[in-house]
Formats: sequence, structure tokens, C-alpha cells
Amino acid sequence: MRSEQAACAQLPPVYSAPAGDAEFAARLDGLITAWESRHGHPLQYRSLVAALARNGQATSASYVSMLRRGRRRHPRPELIEALADFFGADAHWLRTGIHRGERRTDVSVVATVSHYPLRRLLLAAIDLSSPSLSMLTDLAERIRPGDTDLPTLRYTARLTDSS
Repeated sequence: MRSEQAACAQLPPVYSAPAGDAEFAARLDGLITAWESRHGHPLQYRSLVAALARNGQATSASYVSMLRRGRRRHPRPELIEALADFFGADAHWLRTGIHRGERRTDVSVVATVSHYPLRRLLLAAIDLSSPSLSMLTDLAERIRPGDTDLPTLRYTARLTDSS
């Protein structure tokens, strides 16, 4: 189990939308490759299907092969759970590419902001905790009334972290 988790940690991080076909296929392929490396022989899909069936997940060897190659879309959540259990991996990671508790931000969206000082502020705020974001918001709201270059915000909604 430990070596499988270590193998998962060595896989490159995948920044993707949940259950992206190609990304899911790459993660599944990485798990299978790690299993084969650890056991010294190829994983027979029949063996994997039999192990999944023992956990109550009926599937076929051809379906697993298609998932691995990215030819099938949207595997059932129960099947993802069973695959993760077989490989000793985190089902959330297998489904999304994001380890539990890990926060992802889209720096490419920040890069589209043309106002340089605002872009610097947004990049500095990436990955701040919710309490820190609240403090930053409060600070900005206190600074705003004294900044004569900024328009008033009478009709602007307050931006806060909703999580």
C-alpha cells in the first residue's frame, strides 16, 4: 500500500476538470504502470476485472482497456472507488487529479488581467487561506475610501470567499 502511494506521488500533477477523459486515462495508466513495475509482470485486465467483481463492481476487460486509453467517457463513481481501492490510491485524486485538501487555482485567468498592480495583487493572493483572504478584503475595503483615484463602490457587491 505504501509503495502504491509513493508511486502515485511520483506521477506528475494533472490540472484538469473533474473526470477529464484524457487526464483520467493518464492517471489510470500511471497506476497500472506502477503496479506492473512493483509486481514485475503485466497486469492482466482479467485479473483486475475479477478483483473488481469481488468488490461488487462488474465490468469487462475491454472497458478497463478503453478507460486506460481514454476511449470511454465518465466511468461510474463506484467503479472509480473500486479501482482506487485496488491500487491503494485516493479515489478523489483518481477522479479529479487533485489530492484531497489541495487547492488549485487557475493562474492563466489571472494572467489575462491587464492592470499590472491588480495582477500582482491577485498573484500574491493565490493560495491564501480563507481567513487570510478575508483579512486582505477587509484591508482593501479600508484603503478604498482614502484612495481618490478610485471610483466609489456604492453599488458594487462585496467580494468574499464563499467556502
